[in-house]
Amino acid sequence: LGALGWSCDGKKLATASSDTSARVWTVDTHREGRETELKDHTESVDGVSWSPTHSDLLATASADKMVRIWDLRARRSMAIPTPEEILNVQYSPDGNYLLISDKAETLRLIDVRNKSNTIVATTSFEQQYWVNEVAWLGNGEGVLVCAGRQSTAYQEKGMVEVLGVD
Repeated sequence: LGALGWSCDGKKLATASSDTSARVWTVDTHREGRETELKDHTESVDGVSWSPTHSDLLATASADKMVRIWDLRARRSMAIPTPEEILNVQYSPDGNYLLISDKAETLRLIDVRNKSNTIVATTSFEQQYWVNEVAWLGNGEGVLVCAGRQSTAYQEKGMVEVLGVD
């Protein structure tokens, strides 16, 4: 498993897997849990993120250079192509944006309002750092980036940077 996350209502757990699938387990106290397999990706799934405002919308990120937004009620996904293999995906606190990081150490902000699915901002660490994880500040006005330096000459413990979102 590469990543996991709980839905906003706390009833579903999503996992990302190197076997090109994501899985969703529905947890119900009155009956045994149910598993749903999501299989539209063609490479490993490396990130999952639930919409903070809708418990049936899940974003997955993959090495196939696609972000997919799944509507679990319909069991369908909408593909958002990106230029690089994606490592992380996070919904903004208001559910209007997705933040992704990729293997080129680039952060991209995708507007998902009204299904526009447009990359509206990009910033790159230009191979100076490995971007290991991203997380939104609670108010949505910035993101935390956890990264490490890409150098064999010395070892660095890593860094956390706060980037403003305008």
